[in-house]
Amino acid sequence: MNPPLLLHACKSPKMPKLDSLQSFETNASAAVTTLTAGKPSRNSVPQAGIAEIELDDPGLEVERADGTQCNIEGWSYHALEQFQCEQEPLFARAIERTRKGSVERADVIRRAYTSICTVLEQMARLESEETQENHSAGFSMGMDHRYTDLILELLQEQEASSVPGGLFEVGFSSGVLLSEIANAGYVVGGLEVVQELLDQAKTKLAAEHHDRLLLGDLCKTDLSNHVGRYSVVYWNDVFEHIPVDEISDYLSVIYSLLAPGGKLVTITPNWHMRPSDVTDVFKPPRSEAVGFHLKEYTAGEVCRLVGKAGFRRVETPIFISRSRIYQSRVPVLTRLKNLLEPLLEVMPYAIAVQMCRRFGLNCTIATK
Repeated sequence: MNPPLLLHACKSPKMPKLDSLQSFETNASAAVTTLTAGKPSRNSVPQAGIAEIELDDPGLEVERADGTQCNIEGWSYHALEQFQCEQEPLFARAIERTRKGSVERADVIRRAYTSICTVLEQMARLESEETQENHSAGFSMGMDHRYTDLILELLQEQEASSVPGGLFEVGFSSGVLLSEIANAGYVVGGLEVVQELLDQAKTKLAAEHHDRLLLGDLCKTDLSNHVGRYSVVYWNDVFEHIPVDEISDYLSVIYSLLAPGGKLVTITPNWHMRPSDVTDVFKPPRSEAVGFHLKEYTAGEVCRLVGKAGFRRVETPIFISRSRIYQSRVPVLTRLKNLLEPLLEVMPYAIAVQMCRRFGLNCTIATK
């Protein structure tokens, strides 16, 4: 990510459950954004910005937040999880102490995600051995068909409205979503920070799309050839990893990528479901996230930030069922939901979580 499009918080690897709007899952080489059910997963890995990350495994050496090294080879799952619970919050505070745009911040982010993702990779290996499942090297992304269907629905609507362009995904992981959209006949592009993921995505996509697959920091990469070219931009579980002082910069860049009338789809864990990162391992529900989720937002906060970036309309889905995300066609409903959102705090936590999921408070769709 800039500093954080490296983004996707890290948690211990769990297989995705099929009924949630947001969550992170670590698989193979790193935590990857995914949609899951049950409690939001604490696994994830930044996906688009900052310095490129390499997840090579030289003897399973990892770095602590204080700069010292340790070898995690032979560690138990519990010991690895304990390391994550201790070190991820320390890395997160180190990121927050650095100056926006500084080399120091980029370096801390690179070290943080490289170390924690190596730990998550090892946890995934141990878990796969325990369950006798195959563990394939490399990143894979758990993708819920509802997201794919939503993007296809938006692209079809944009096409019918003569809004040019295709899909640009910020943090495309191994390219699962991009390949599905490309197979439907649309132009796709995106940005990643992990070379290995970029290489995997290219194996899934025809050569005609390769020039639009970029590696680097969203706010520092030359995107001049992409300005105004896309009808939809999508990012999943990236927003919450971005340092608060940089989120406006990210939104400005994304705004520039969209054609007039283009749509931005943002998936991010709702604050009322907190904590959605590694914090949920050692703190109770409704504790503030202290890991790689540098800030978890309410739907109202996301709507306001996106609106300040210049988007003329920001909406949340009217409802999300087990099979579909239903778009809102009445803007006033989103304003009403944002107005009533604080009431979630007085509800039992489990009910508040279901309200967030069913009424789409983890998802915003903004129009340029």
